[in-house]
Amino acid sequence: MYTSTNTKNNTSDVSPPQEELDPTSDERMKLYLEQQKAEEAERARLTEEWTERLVGKRYIEPKEGEEAPAPEPAAAEAEAEAVLDEGSSFSNASLRKPYRVLKGERAVMTMDYCATRLNVRVDDEGLCTGVFFA
Repeated sequence: MYTSTNTKNNTSDVSPPQEELDPTSDERMKLYLEQQKAEEAERARLTEEWTERLVGKRYIEPKEGEEAPAPEPAAAEAEAEAVLDEGSSFSNASLRKPYRVLKGERAVMTMDYCATRLNVRVDDEGLCTGVFFA
């Protein structure tokens, strides 16, 4: 055991023996990093996909008090594909959930992080200028 004496304060410092790293923790870290890389790659793929679908198209805002009822998930996906493929505009019904539409260059948004949330940026005229996940 290593012991040193501090003459100034007359105290002893005892250094603990250096323990070997647990090999299972190294494996867990590798798995975690692989999972993070896979999730990051998936977000990048989705960002590219939604960028191609939305950028340059006009966002149609729902009228106040006119929230459409949520369709069944399978029907919603099919409807979203049809809406995005047929024209130069999109609405909330064509966005994957969860989503957030940020209107204007200086749109205020909360800082909560949700890796699966689609964030759609639209300019003051309603044209989509970009998408990201956060």
